[in-house]
Amino acid sequence: MKLSTINWSYHGPTDLSCGTDATTTEKTLGYLGGFIGFGLYIYFFLMKTYSWAYWQYFVGSILAFDVAGGLVCNSLNSCKRFYSTPLKPDEKTLLIRLLKLHWFFTLIHIHPFILQICFGSPQFRFYGLFWYFILQLSAHIVLLIPLYLQRPTAMLVCLLVLILNYYIIPPIDGFQWFIPALFIKIIYGHLVQEEPYRPNI
Repeated sequence: MKLSTINWSYHGPTDLSCGTDATTTEKTLGYLGGFIGFGLYIYFFLMKTYSWAYWQYFVGSILAFDVAGGLVCNSLNSCKRFYSTPLKPDEKTLLIRLLKLHWFFTLIHIHPFILQICFGSPQFRFYGLFWYFILQLSAHIVLLIPLYLQRPTAMLVCLLVLILNYYIIPPIDGFQWFIPALFIKIIYGHLVQEEPYRPNI
């Protein structure tokens, strides 16, 4: 069994992406995830994989950077610690106060709507509404259940989303990975409270 320090305290400049007081390695991992997502759509653009307009490639790359990077960042111990702890006295800005509310953080992830508006979903006209509703419902369920059941429930949700996305709800072309990754980012990464293991000094 690996042993590591658990430390809920942090200090320093506020970091909304990787969590305040994140280590260099944690930040590197988080941003690497973002650049992998971003790079995927640069590759699509260079190879002319899809008949999208320039602005669609731009929107796709930004969305990919946010979700792929957020998937990794929200799983960082530093990030989980930041968003799972109560507000500190120096965290006075409205933005921090709002983002530390799990329901608000989930609510602002309107990515399914953006996908449908910008790229369309000819096979399922309620694509954006459906996935946004499922995201909010899933978040509500995970936040309601006891802490010891949060992680397996979040994983169950992600499993169901993978199945729905692959077999039931046709994904938007070019974004086959996107909805499952969004759910992992929010439902598991952001909402599930876990012990913030820190480097041993």
